[in-house]
Amino acid sequence: MGKLKVVIDRIICEGIGPCAEETDMIELDKKHKAVFLEPGKDKQQLFKEVEEKKKQVVEIELPIDKEEEIFRAAEACPVDAIFIYDAETGEQLYP
Repeated sequence: MGKLKVVIDRIICEGIGPCAEETDMIELDKKHKAVFLEPGKDKQQLFKEVEEKKKQVVEIELPIDKEEEIFRAAEACPVDAIFIYDAETGEQLYP
């Protein structure tokens, strides 16, 4: 598909956690908010970086199986706190 932009709205997120069950690329932090684990970044440092942010925005190119996981994670979110865009065109792909 190409490059995706994944946006996790940390205000909407209620920390219920089904997104984290769908992929190893999302974990809940100590505030029970979803965090997209960016490859190559230290998890604890990343948690600290996004702790006070209202949104986490990540642009990433993923293999198709990981793309499918991210879409499943977004679909599993009961409050629609995960948004997925085509990074090239800006088109919203989910929700």
